[in-house]
Amino acid sequence: MSNNTNKFDITVFGGTGLTGKQIVRHIFELSVDRPEFYSSNFRWAIAGRSAERLEEVVNEFVHRYPRATIEKPAILISNVSQKEQLDAMTSQTKVLINAVGPFRFMGEHVIRSCIENGCNYVDVTGEPEFIERMQHSYQDKAVANKVAIVHACGFDSNLYTQHGWIPTQIEMFLKLHTGVAGMRGGYATFESAVHGFGSADLLREIRKASTLKRLPYPQGQKLKFHKGASCDEEFGYRVPFMFADPSVVRLSQQIFLTGLANTEKQKSDVILPPPIQFAAYLLLPSLWALLLYMFYGFIFSLLAAYPWGRNLLLEHPELFSHGLFSKEHPTETQLDQSSFEIILRSKGYDHALTPGYSVPPNRNIKVVVRGPESGYVATPRIVVQCAMAILNNKDQGYVPNGVLTPATAFWETDLIEKLRYVGITFDVSN
Repeated sequence: MSNNTNKFDITVFGGTGLTGKQIVRHIFELSVDRPEFYSSNFRWAIAGRSAERLEEVVNEFVHRYPRATIEKPAILISNVSQKEQLDAMTSQTKVLINAVGPFRFMGEHVIRSCIENGCNYVDVTGEPEFIERMQHSYQDKAVANKVAIVHACGFDSNLYTQHGWIPTQIEMFLKLHTGVAGMRGGYATFESAVHGFGSADLLREIRKASTLKRLPYPQGQKLKFHKGASCDEEFGYRVPFMFADPSVVRLSQQIFLTGLANTEKQKSDVILPPPIQFAAYLLLPSLWALLLYMFYGFIFSLLAAYPWGRNLLLEHPELFSHGLFSKEHPTETQLDQSSFEIILRSKGYDHALTPGYSVPPNRNIKVVVRGPESGYVATPRIVVQCAMAILNNKDQGYVPNGVLTPATAFWETDLIEKLRYVGITFDVSN
């Protein structure tokens, strides 16, 4: 392991891509809005393949944020296919923010370099196969080298709140809001989804080989999961959420149960989350939107099962997504007009349960998480706060080593409170 003494606090890898550039922008912006979030000697860098393009990014934001209270970033040249360049980057970085995807193709070399050189790591991946493969392959090595590798720090995390009773089931409902300009997802997100559907068999094999503890049989009433389109009595039309959240929540619980999230120190007011049943849905605004989703979803899942179909999807993202994904970046207007809302409906019990006895929950709570556009505005804010949580808490013993999820990495930190300062709000109601 490298001594790693002359470090940048944070390096943004992939600083010229759509997501990476927005992360760089937010670091500048945060120094204006919340200068107290940075130490007086904060140093950072951005990394990528082209020095010219990296310089353009730096110059753009130096001029856009003349009141920035941090130094402009250093520029590092690094390519995922060049081990020497990766090692030069990670050996002088405390926390690397990786925005280079798709991660199943680009991520493993970066993680290996981070572990070998003692560099902590966060990323914005939403690819379950990659996340679980890295956890299975590199957990022991990360612990041995005292490194925290934290996946899904953008928009795939979970929340647990203790209210004097035991939650046993949580339903998540994602609602996306757009303005008159509509919404558009980035091509890299679409590409990751295409390959993710195509690697479902590999994910099942990884789970068979996993040494993590299996989730116990649920206590109390079993949570019913609606596999197809349905209508929720409270929130309306819903379909199963097909992205990473359910997998990340499942993996988080297994990591907790196996004891891999234990920290050197523990705060007296923080309680280890119990196992819960979890279901995730996407809310749709109308019957017409539901029908469109089902039509395009059927075509997508059919084509994603075959190599030629995946090539066809990747060649024509707009055609096969009703214009929701494109090789063109979303516009500033689209980003400004969009926002998200996540509703977490939790139920549980205020008394001990008899094993094997099913009784309806007698306690419930609802947490509503709101924020700006999810992919390219909220994600940079969240991943930067995750990186800062490592900077501010790991040396104090409140962030474990290993390959982790946000819940298992940051449950002993004040991450949730810090997110409130960057426009991610949490409202709790009984």
